[in-house]
Amino acid sequence: MGSISKKMIIPNNSELEHSVNKAVALLCELSPLQRMINSPGLDKAFEIIEREFPNIAIHEYPVGSKCGDWEVPSSWEVKSAYMKDSNGKVVASIDESPLFVSPFSEPIEGWFLKEEIENNLTTDKTRPDVFILEHRNAYNFQLNQWGITLPYNRWANLKDGKYFIKIDVERAKSPMKVAELFLPGDSEETLCLCAHIDELCNDDLSGCVTAMETMRMLEKSKNRKYSYQMLLSPELIGTIFYLGNNPNKIKNTFGMINIEMVGAGESWNLKHSLNPESLLDNILKMSLDLSGVENKEIGFFEGYGNDERVYSWPPVSIPSVSLQKYPFFEYHSSLDTPEIIDPESLKKAILICSNLINIIENNYVPFYTDNIPPYLSKRNLYFDRSKDANNHDKFNNQLLFNIDGRNNIVDLCKLTGLTFSNIVEYLGLFYQNGILGKRKVSWIDDEI
Repeated sequence: MGSISKKMIIPNNSELEHSVNKAVALLCELSPLQRMINSPGLDKAFEIIEREFPNIAIHEYPVGSKCGDWEVPSSWEVKSAYMKDSNGKVVASIDESPLFVSPFSEPIEGWFLKEEIENNLTTDKTRPDVFILEHRNAYNFQLNQWGITLPYNRWANLKDGKYFIKIDVERAKSPMKVAELFLPGDSEETLCLCAHIDELCNDDLSGCVTAMETMRMLEKSKNRKYSYQMLLSPELIGTIFYLGNNPNKIKNTFGMINIEMVGAGESWNLKHSLNPESLLDNILKMSLDLSGVENKEIGFFEGYGNDERVYSWPPVSIPSVSLQKYPFFEYHSSLDTPEIIDPESLKKAILICSNLINIIENNYVPFYTDNIPPYLSKRNLYFDRSKDANNHDKFNNQLLFNIDGRNNIVDLCKLTGLTFSNIVEYLGLFYQNGILGKRKVSWIDDEI
């Protein structure tokens, strides 16, 4: 049997190639920018995103504003930074790697003994030749400390003695920003595609460009059953401020897919929501399989944790799944650059998201229009054993006897082992013959 449906635009290979090329170009343009939680580099990134999506909304949260325990930090940018030995030889600098300075480090200038520096240093013995993103400092900006990172081998080979360190940073009152693109559909029930725009390349510009290209595909569809939202924000804190200031969006959002590190890594992972049997979980699993992607299923508290934790917080309780590749060696290090990005991996990520949306749009609850079984052979609807002996029972018995007015097409896939496309096509004939009616899946009610 044929394709899933023609209701949504599923990119063909040529369209996918174009999307991937666009995604890679955007990723390479955004990657060199210093993109901390609130920074001029992040502001520049949002300008590029506005160029790509003129209708996108940029939400601003002033420095010092609060949401619960969280507070927007001042804008922060490293102007120059280096470390020299007593002979004036440069040990490391911001020119070598922007990760040399820990995020939100205080400015410093002076001579320090090696043992003094160690108290303000981050290294990684397991990856001894890379600079490390000391991400925890990004959430401890109120500590008023300075910090640097060095490759472990370089640090271990430094002689005891004094070293000159200069860190010149600039702080400003520029607001923290969050980008939101909203595409309305026939229903206000909304799926959110989320990715964080701060930090590095695969983490998580790969998720951002995947979400952007998926939304471009969605923009082409004029008959959307549901609404769709793209949220690009500083990790955790941006999402917290967005949801804290937009409670109306919570009640209409039926699910969130966090797109995280999809351009490199060892294996594809479906990171389940808190309810691994939810409809959204099942659809993401189906989308991975439909896209021909071997994958591993992991629990909500496994793998990389990100903005899905904000959406899943009990008072919010929005079902949230995550698409990610895990693990990847370059995580939170100076190795996370455009050079490690695999275009084929981005292509798969865009295809997975496209298939997920297509399934959501074409899913429905079938119900019989009459209490009396139809005469299937008379209508040429009986699935004859001679056609497919293996699936004869699945179609005529397991499928037809599980249409109870409550099960949707995704449910029927799980119950029968049949594919989404086969069921949609077969039941489409029943619908055309007036045997079945269709009821829209009400996500919000289902989750309540």
